[in-house]
Amino acid sequence: MDFNIKKPAHILAFLMILASIVIIIILPIFSFLGEYLSTESSSIQTIENLSSQAKVIIEIILLITQLAFVIVLMIIFPLLWYVLVNNCNLKEVFSRLKLHLKNIDLAIIWGIVAAIIMFGINIIFNLILLKLGVKSEELGNVQDLETFFSPISLLILVAAQPICEEIFFRGFLLDKISSFSDDYVAIVITGLLFGIAHMSYGKIYPVIVIMVMGFVLAFLVVKTKNLYSAIIAHTSFNLTSFILYFIAKSLI
Repeated sequence: MDFNIKKPAHILAFLMILASIVIIIILPIFSFLGEYLSTESSSIQTIENLSSQAKVIIEIILLITQLAFVIVLMIIFPLLWYVLVNNCNLKEVFSRLKLHLKNIDLAIIWGIVAAIIMFGINIIFNLILLKLGVKSEELGNVQDLETFFSPISLLILVAAQPICEEIFFRGFLLDKISSFSDDYVAIVITGLLFGIAHMSYGKIYPVIVIMVMGFVLAFLVVKTKNLYSAIIAHTSFNLTSFILYFIAKSLI
């Protein structure tokens, strides 16, 4: 069933997806252009002046809020679109998102291979930038997130958020864009949008790497016809980067 503006349920679904796009993709652009770093620096100074108990409370609130936002915007709203507009049952929704166990063994293998490829791209890109004189602080945002989250909270985020992002970008958006264009156009568009969604970092270099990752992950889903391959690749990349960061930090 296609979108029909005369149906209230369809309008509701459209408004929900519009809210997701605005918050996930549009707002990061304004955040990046609107002196995000200076605002974040002020927040950091405020938090550092708080007591340890207050910091824990704020951290819990931020963690719950972050997880709630990504679950609602990236999972619940797209699922409701499939139900309200496309008239899909749960089994059909999972099929449209390519969340199935068919060829799961190949999905796991290719997911691990893709994670290794992305990790290699990330290392090479960062080494080149460091050689060119770019400061290490400009190559990632983990240092910034440490101000707000403990390692345990960060671990929860880097493990849970990729699942939500994959359902939204390589599941819902890739499916919808592929429906009116070819797969390679969908790969490019979703990859670009995935990078733009991370402009809230306030740093351009991570956005470039994440955009390339978006291309790799979308290509992976198109080739394997299985979203689990991208979920495995994305989560493995995040967890490996997280672990190596803290190992390097402890050694230094």
